Amino acid sequence: MAAVVGAELMLVVCLQLLAGYMIRRNATRSFDTALHGQALSTAAQVRFTEGPTPELQFDNALPLSLNSKVPDLFRIETQDGRVLTSSHGLDDLRMMRGEERIWEFTWKGTTYRGLYLPDVPVMDAEENAPKSSATLNVTYAASTGDMMSSLNRAFLTILVGGLILLMLSVFVSFRAIERGLSPVTELAVSANSISTRDWDLKLQPSVFKVEEIAPLADAMSRMVQTLHAAFQQQRDFTSNAAHELKTPVAVLKSTLQSLLQQPRSGEVYRDGIGDALQDLGRLETLLHAMLRLARAEQNPGPGELAEFPNADVVGTCEAAIARLAPLAHNRETSISMAIPSEAVIVAAPPEDLEIVWANLIENAIRYGPSHSEVRVKVSCCEGVVQVAIEDGGSETLLQDMEKIFERFYRGDESRSRDSGGYGLGLAITKAFVQRYGGSISATPLEPSGLRVSVEFPSSGEKSNSSPKNLI
Repeated sequence: MAAVVGAELMLVVCLQLLAGYMIRRNATRSFDTALHGQALSTAAQVRFTEGPTPELQFDNALPLSLNSKVPDLFRIETQDGRVLTSSHGLDDLRMMRGEERIWEFTWKGTTYRGLYLPDVPVMDAEENAPKSSATLNVTYAASTGDMMSSLNRAFLTILVGGLILLMLSVFVSFRAIERGLSPVTELAVSANSISTRDWDLKLQPSVFKVEEIAPLADAMSRMVQTLHAAFQQQRDFTSNAAHELKTPVAVLKSTLQSLLQQPRSGEVYRDGIGDALQDLGRLETLLHAMLRLARAEQNPGPGELAEFPNADVVGTCEAAIARLAPLAHNRETSISMAIPSEAVIVAAPPEDLEIVWANLIENAIRYGPSHSEVRVKVSCCEGVVQVAIEDGGSETLLQDMEKIFERFYRGDESRSRDSGGYGLGLAITKAFVQRYGGSISATPLEPSGLRVSVEFPSSGEKSNSSPKNLI
């Protein structure tokens, strides 16, 4: 608000100065014009005398003064220096002038403005006036008191009017700014009401009517929704993790308590400790998965993406397939892979890429029907690397495709627990893909099956190894 008032004050001052300059300039020009007319009117009173030897003389008929309270000053002389007339009591007006044609001076406490007109012709209109080329030097001065009084009144009027306009402008601006900023105040109040218990950003319709504030309101709404989703996801993750940890811890505790209730044989103790170690193994698997997910969800900083090592996509896929060969054999599932003729390179750690392909292929093996085929297709087009994993599909996954990348989601609860799954594999996969600048999506296949596609930007470098066609 202070900036607006300062700008308006500066504008008023500039307008005042400009108006004062123009008024003074026009008033001075008008005064000089009137002064010139008075000088010529006074020079017109010079006549030739009658007789055999006519001479120039002044008629004493003076025009009215420009200032009614102060008489004008004048001096008329011939070219040879003879003074025809001069104001009473004025010694030499020419000495006050100096070399200037128009000048200002003070005489007897009064400010005058003078005008000097050289070579003014004698304007004697009498018939018997001799034909002569005689000229006059006319000096005329008038008081500027009336002009300065008028200027002062004009300046005062402009100043008062400017101050009134300034106050009106400040008032109108203040009201307009206050009305314009009221949506911002409402937005601030709404944002201040956001808490972990209430994520509703209550915005009035007036906020969106202001063109300048509407984008800010939209951005804040999206930000609050994103924060709410992230907070809810974190809370769900904590709750689900606690739930998943609760069961193996309870089983482990129950196993150890049962061993301590009464003396048992060494074989019973050995079996109980073996069961406890299995439970600890499941706990360790879950904790490793949670730590891996936390690492995957750490977004790289600026410039960090370019520092990732290059990885051969085909090589990491082959490594993941080799790791899952026993599981595929047990499920009587075959795995085929179609690869391009040239190596495909992306900027990502090879071990993380292998985790991505292993999770997707393992999911396809576990949830696909037995005696089916899992197809891995690698392609590169226009700088985009795509890896697609296709399988026979599972009705549970097909029904909940939007949830399969969520943490702790399991399409078949019983089968997942029996196989040791905790519903973190696809969440880890998605986090790794997004960390390295990629995207992942799932689409159903006709007549049955599921296709998961992963896309990465190609690094543009070639690998030393030659790709193999494993179809």
